[in-house]
Amino acid sequence: MPPDDLAARLLVAWERRDEVALSSVLHRDVVLIVDSGDETGGELCGRVRVIRALGAQLTRYADVSLQPVHVSGRSGIALRRDGGEVVGVLSLDGAEPIGALWLSTAPAKLAHWNRRRPDIC
Repeated sequence: MPPDDLAARLLVAWERRDEVALSSVLHRDVVLIVDSGDETGGELCGRVRVIRALGAQLTRYADVSLQPVHVSGRSGIALRRDGGEVVGVLSLDGAEPIGALWLSTAPAKLAHWNRRRPDIC
């Protein structure tokens, strides 16, 4: 992912918890849809609420690293724990500033991200 790529800028800002940089890539009316697979999911609207929610994901998993990925043909970011487990996948709409984000944290939906390939031990 080139460093000037929108997803790369989001990743760096999120990783650093840089609210100013996050604000520069997120639309003021950004929407975050969280698919947690249970009643804790839902929709958040507005840059401040979305920035807080993204920060909460990093707080929840202290050992998580953010990695650029492709999600259904879109740019995205995987939240991967030190042991390799993917605990979340964020997809973005690609428009600048970002107007919509989708975060999947539902274990059932992340199962294919966590399958071990037989050629990797």
